[in-house]
Formats: sequence, structure tokens, C-alpha cells
Amino acid sequence: MPKTRLKIISKGSLLAIFAAGLLSFGITHLINGNVSAPAKQVREPLPVAVLPFKRIDHYIRQSSYIGTVRARRDSALAFEVSGTLETLPAREGMPMTKGQILATLNTDQRRAKLRAAEAELAKTTTNLELATLKRERLADLLERGLTSKQTFDDAQLGAQALQQNQRAISARLDSARLNIEKSTLKAPFSGVVAQRYVDEGTVVTPGTPILRLLAQSSFEAHVGVPINVGNALILGNQYALSAGGQRLEATLQNIRADVDASTLTVGAIFTLPGDSRVRTGETITLDLADPVYESGGWVPLSSLTAGNRGLWDVFVVKDVPEGYVAVREAVEIIYSKNDQVYVAGTLADDAVIIASGLHRLSPGASIAPLRN
Repeated sequence: MPKTRLKIISKGSLLAIFAAGLLSFGITHLINGNVSAPAKQVREPLPVAVLPFKRIDHYIRQSSYIGTVRARRDSALAFEVSGTLETLPAREGMPMTKGQILATLNTDQRRAKLRAAEAELAKTTTNLELATLKRERLADLLERGLTSKQTFDDAQLGAQALQQNQRAISARLDSARLNIEKSTLKAPFSGVVAQRYVDEGTVVTPGTPILRLLAQSSFEAHVGVPINVGNALILGNQYALSAGGQRLEATLQNIRADVDASTLTVGAIFTLPGDSRVRTGETITLDLADPVYESGGWVPLSSLTAGNRGLWDVFVVKDVPEGYVAVREAVEIIYSKNDQVYVAGTLADDAVIIASGLHRLSPGASIAPLRN
């Protein structure tokens, strides 16, 4: 009896041990499976926007140079004679036509001198007439031997002296009339009064500026450009300028021969169209588009990331057996325009670059290119 019970217990124990072993194996398998599962997961490729890189041999460089608008006629007007300013009807901003009176000087003294010269001329003319008659009578008497040659010569020389005196007085008379005429300042051309320098009652001397007159019918643009740019400009050609929001096609009239010591530029002078709505002193811009021959290509600014030694990097798409990965390529920025950058480097023509989202990438990252 005791032996039989021992055998039964032994069989149960074996079954229990076997069941425990199966349970332990299963738990261990599950644990190992859960632990190793992340290592066996494959990361999904990161979707990125891409575009092809096209290599070209040049780019167009847009350059702008600032200048000012000037009137083709800009004069500080003055009298040629001295005197007291009597009238100055011209006011700032007032339009004037050619020949219109701008200012006058007091002419009382000049008119008095004119009247004195006129009286002296009349007196001299009368004396000359008497001397001429006397000479003619003495000439007749000389032929008949009734007077001496000396008396006739005195009369003839006296008449000649009066003739010279008459010419001198006539010259003074013309000068007096001219001084009176020059006491009136007239507009030498049609324009607008820009500034008054003196007021009525001022004693002015010859050359003292009275007012500034600007022509409004024609304007020029004076633009400072670098020497090499000035050498490339062609006289007579049309160039694009902009002022006050309007686009102007202006003709290059002249290029100054001197260099501005403060800006190291040369002055380019353009004739603006007659219908230009500009003002003297207004800022104007010369816009140039020059081809620069250097091999490279355009990429968006968003495709650049900082590289080493002052260079920049772009990510290009590389085809590998597992799919596509991102690879760095170094480039050098040559020129930028808005959100586009012209770069040079080792990028191959038709290389596929990643256009944006570089902060999510690292070299060798698996990607899924998305073409526009």
C-alpha cells in the first residue's frame, strides 16, 4: 500500500513540474519577444519636398544705384548792375514764362544821368552844327583869299573835336539806357521760382543772387556708379530708372570724367522723358541687369543649412537599394535674389535636392521624395 501511493504522488509531481516548465517557457518567450520587438522595427521614410538642380553658366545680377533728379536749367539769377531792390513780384512756387519781369531796381539816379547825357548831347549837336557852318564859310573865304589857312584849320579841327565829343556823349547815353534796361530782371527761360534770397529795399551789387529759377519742362538724373559700371554704360542708350513709384526709360547723356572723392563713383547723367512726373532733388534709382558668367545654379533659400568653414550645405537625394537617403553636399553662395540663391559647388546637373524641412534631417536619413 505505501509503495502504490508513492508512485501516484510521483506522477502528479511530474505533471506539475512539466506544466510549470511550459508556463515558464511561455512567459520567457513573451518577455524576450517584447524586449526584442523595438529593435526589429523599421522606421518609416520621412517625406520631403524635392526639386531638380539645373546647372547654368551665368546668372543675371540686379544692381541699383541711387541718384537725384535735377532740372536741366537751374539758375540763381542776379542783376548785372548795382542798386536798391524796388520790386520783387516773384514768389516761391510761382510759375514764370520767358521774358516775364522777376524784379526791378530803383532807377532814379540812372534816369537823371540819362537826362543829363541827353541834354549834353543836344548842346554838343548844336555846337557841332555851328562849327560846321563856320568851317564852310571859312572855306569859301579861303578860296577867295579873304582869310588865312590857320583860321580855317582851327575851325575845321574845332568841328572835328565836337564830332568826337558827340560820339562820346552818345556812348554815355547808350550806357545810361542800358543800365536802366538792366535794372529790370527778366526770366531767361520758363520755369518755377524755387527760392528768394533777398527782399525789397535790399541794396544789391552785381552778381548778388536774387532768386532761383528752375525749368520744369526737362529734367536730368545724376547717378553715381562704380567706375567699372560707368565704363560699361553706352552713351545714347536707354536705361531703366525708377522714381516715386514710376518706371522711366531715360537716355544716357553723358558720363563725367572725374571721380567723386567721397564716394569713389563717377557721375552718369540721364535725360528723363518730357512727361516725367518728378521734382528737383527727388531720389531716383538706376536699375541695371548684368550677366555674370560663373557656373552654378539656383536653389531656394530654404534648402540651405550652415556648413563648415563658411560654406553652406544642401541635402541631395541618393538612391540606395533600400530606397532613398539624404546626403550632404557643400556649396558656396554667389548671389541671392529674394528667396532664391545662386550657388556654386560640386552639385551635378539634374541632382535632386531637398527643398525644405532640413531641421528634420540628418545625413543618411531615409526619405520619401515628394515632387511638385
